[in-house]
Amino acid sequence: MMDDHDHPELDWDPLDDTKTWPENDFPPKKVGTLALNRNVENFFAENEQISFGTGVLVDGLDFSDDKMLVGRTFSYSDTQRYRVGPNYLQLPVNAPKNARVATNQRDGQMTYVVDTGGENPHVNYEPSTMGGLAEAEYPTHDEQGPEIRGRLTRARLPRTNDYKQAGERFRLMEDWERDDLVDNFVELIGQATSDVQKRMVWHFFMAEDELGQRVGDGIGITADDVRDLQPLPTQTLNDEEQQRLANLGKNGPRDVEGLTMTHCVPNEHRVVTG
Repeated sequence: MMDDHDHPELDWDPLDDTKTWPENDFPPKKVGTLALNRNVENFFAENEQISFGTGVLVDGLDFSDDKMLVGRTFSYSDTQRYRVGPNYLQLPVNAPKNARVATNQRDGQMTYVVDTGGENPHVNYEPSTMGGLAEAEYPTHDEQGPEIRGRLTRARLPRTNDYKQAGERFRLMEDWERDDLVDNFVELIGQATSDVQKRMVWHFFMAEDELGQRVGDGIGITADDVRDLQPLPTQTLNDEEQQRLANLGKNGPRDVEGLTMTHCVPNEHRVVTG
């Protein structure tokens, strides 16, 4: 978990989607368990029509300031309405088990329930003197979220440190994971132009010497071949990265003692019996 303030102690922006939140500094908090206990009985009804969406929230959850999450919240719902239909949340595979669907959606394809909580079923807007919908009194959002003062604009992120997490992740991988990653890079980057190959090997050396060395060996490029390359015009290297650039290929392995691999989803094995 991470609270909403700016976290000046970090040398990377918490809302930078190319970064992960190290579990050592921000331990995950379990909010539930998803149990897969059977295969679907009807592939179309229970798989093809399933509609996940980041905008479908339960009490106790709210949106973060992550720009990608905000964008996906809009696009997911639009996609489901186009792909499945305007009343996709009424389908059993998408509906809550112990609560009614309350979208205030009126009619449209595949509607089969009247979305009402006892109000006038002919009025699905508020305010109305005809006994229509009433705005919920709880929860209130007046005191939620970060307090922000400043100008909203487009600018480069002031804190980057683009290579540290990438290098640490490579060092924390299992041997077979590193082998697969290197093989994939060699195969795909080997098809690129020479300039692109050199720039990618330069990036890899900036992240971790072993990664740059192994990919470079696979496509015939050494650290000496890329040592004179300068950062891209859009890059701003911090002091740590400048030091790595000065010693490109000679920095040695990153120290990952005490670190753990950060996963988006815990890799747990669940056995269902009975």
